[in-house]
Amino acid sequence: MKQFYKPSGKFSPSFILFFLLVSLIAFPLLGLIYAYCIWYIPFIYINFFITLGFGFLVAFCVNKVVIRKGKVRNPVLALFIGFFAGIVALYFHWSVWIDLVINAGESYGSDRIGVTVSNIEFLQVFSLIFQPTMVFEYISMVNEFGTWGLGGATVSEAFLWVIWAIEFVIIVGVSSFLPYLESKKPFSESTNSWYEEITLPALSFIENKEQLIADITSNNHSGFDFLNKEVNKESESHSVFTLYKSKSGKNYLTIDNKTSSLDSKGKVEFKSDEFVEYIMIDGQLSKILSEK
Repeated sequence: MKQFYKPSGKFSPSFILFFLLVSLIAFPLLGLIYAYCIWYIPFIYINFFITLGFGFLVAFCVNKVVIRKGKVRNPVLALFIGFFAGIVALYFHWSVWIDLVINAGESYGSDRIGVTVSNIEFLQVFSLIFQPTMVFEYISMVNEFGTWGLGGATVSEAFLWVIWAIEFVIIVGVSSFLPYLESKKPFSESTNSWYEEITLPALSFIENKEQLIADITSNNHSGFDFLNKEVNKESESHSVFTLYKSKSGKNYLTIDNKTSSLDSKGKVEFKSDEFVEYIMIDGQLSKILSEK
């Protein structure tokens, strides 16, 4: 019997339909919001987190709709789905952003910080979406002259290409990696459904990780008696147990140790150590953990 869960590599052809749905509904809306945020928030550090958030939202849509409903348990396929999703969402963003450039009006502010008023014309954006050659021509033109500055100087040409490349890597990287992880989660082939994922309350920190793994593999339930749920997860080192349950009778467990420490400002931070992932457990241990 396999001790650790391994995805079957299967998928439902319906994932193609779900991908088209998010591409036609969710990604244009996300691209619109992202373009306006980038346009009207002239702070590069905030924009970095906005870009990261955009990637996470694209991945969220892919995970919840394409991977889960399309029952994709093939990590390689999920990686490619996320990759193309990031590109599609980014393309919608570029179409909207280019239209904001075309319709740019008055600028307000100083040489160091300011915004330019602009609004899209929906028919114009719709036309751009179906003319990728024109979109890329506008991108090249914008790159030559730039539309924003950093430290009083206009960002353009090679430096701007680098910034756009970083943006691409962040968005497509996040949108690819998270669906890859999602597709690896336990799926019951017998019931044709995903396992129920339950994150238990914070428990005691696991000092002897090897012994705990040995207890799981040997069905030694007494090894879990020391676990205490009265742990302050905001300041103390603790462990996080994620239980995966299914009607098929099999159960899996992932354990993550969270080690607390103080940063240079005296704030508590945690170092994560997921030392076991998707290990099979019996029903009795599943019940013991659920009661803690």
